[in-house]
Amino acid sequence: MSRRNHSLLSEETKQYLARIQGAGDRVHPYDYGELTSREAGNFTKYAVAAAEELLAPPGSQTVDPSRLP
Repeated sequence: MSRRNHSLLSEETKQYLARIQGAGDRVHPYDYGELTSREAGNFTKYAVAAAEELLAPPGSQTVDPSRLP
């Protein structure tokens, strides 16, 4: 199976997501190796929530803020 060589999220978006969860000081461009498993899981939750918000029709609220860590 081949790996994807690109990301669906921009590097700026990934940096922002790391900062809002408090891990911005341990994340470097294209290097997320210092995240704990929990932080990586939370990072994924934030990314999914952001994508749902972007894809939602205008005026609808699809992201439940209580879902976020």
